[in-house]
Amino acid sequence: MSHRTALVVALAVTALVAGCAAQASTKPLPPAVPSVARPAPGPLWAYLDQVDVRLATQVNEERTRACVADAGFMYWPDDPNHELMQDTLPFARAWGYGGLSLETETTAELNAAFVRTLSGPDRDRYDAALTDCTPADVEEPAQSWRADPAFADLDVEISSWVLATVDDPRVHVADASWSACMAEAGYDVGSPDEAEEQAAAATRGGTFSDPEVQQAEIALAVADLTCRASTGFTESTRVAWHAVQQEFVDAHQDQLDALVAAHGL
Repeated sequence: MSHRTALVVALAVTALVAGCAAQASTKPLPPAVPSVARPAPGPLWAYLDQVDVRLATQVNEERTRACVADAGFMYWPDDPNHELMQDTLPFARAWGYGGLSLETETTAELNAAFVRTLSGPDRDRYDAALTDCTPADVEEPAQSWRADPAFADLDVEISSWVLATVDDPRVHVADASWSACMAEAGYDVGSPDEAEEQAAAATRGGTFSDPEVQQAEIALAVADLTCRASTGFTESTRVAWHAVQQEFVDAHQDQLDALVAAHGL
C-alpha cells in the first residue's frame, strides 16, 4: 500500500521509538508496535470509524498491545499486512518498506516466537497479562453499511471523493520540501508515493531479491521517513487531509449522521 493511499484510507500511525527485547531465536523478529495513541482520524473518518468493524477490531488489538506492554511484555497485534508497523523509522531501519526484507510470519507466529524466549515464570506472567488485557470481541453486524441500499449513494460519493482527493493539490503541498530533503540524501523522487513505487519495482514481483537490493530498499525507506520527520511532511499532510475531509462532511452532514444512527457499532 502506498504512503498516499494509506494516508487517504486511514492515517498512518505516528512515528514510534522502541527497543525490542533480546530474542533467543537466530532470526530477528519485526519490531513490535509500542503503546501509542491512535492519531485523530479527521472529520470524515470520525464518522466512518464508527461503522468500520475492521477498524474496531484493530483498535481492540492496539489496546491489547498497549496493556501487554504496560505489563512489560511484547505483543504483535493482528495485522497481517504489517500496516501498523510501517511508516516508522524502527520498521524502516530493519525492514525497509516491507516489500523485500519482511518475512511473512503471521502475528500468531510472531507472538509464539516471543513466548519461546520467556522463562517459565515469565511465561506464566505473560499468559496472565494477556488474559487480563484481551478486550471483548467486536460483534460484527449482520449487514455491512455498504450493502444497505439506503446508503448506496453515499458509498459511491465517498469512493469518488477519495479518488479525487488523492490528487488534490492541497494534500501534495508538503511534497516539495520533502523532495528537496531527499535530493540532499541522493534520491531524485517527487513524493513518498514515488519512493515506495521505486522500491516496489525492485522487488521483482514481490519476491525476495539479493542482499544489495534489500539494503538499497532499507536505505531509501530510512531516508524517506527521516525526511518526512525533518520537513514536517506528515503533519502538513494531515492538516490538509483534515481540511478536505471537513468539506465533504459539511456537504453530507445529514447522510453521515443517519449512517451512524443506522449502523454505528
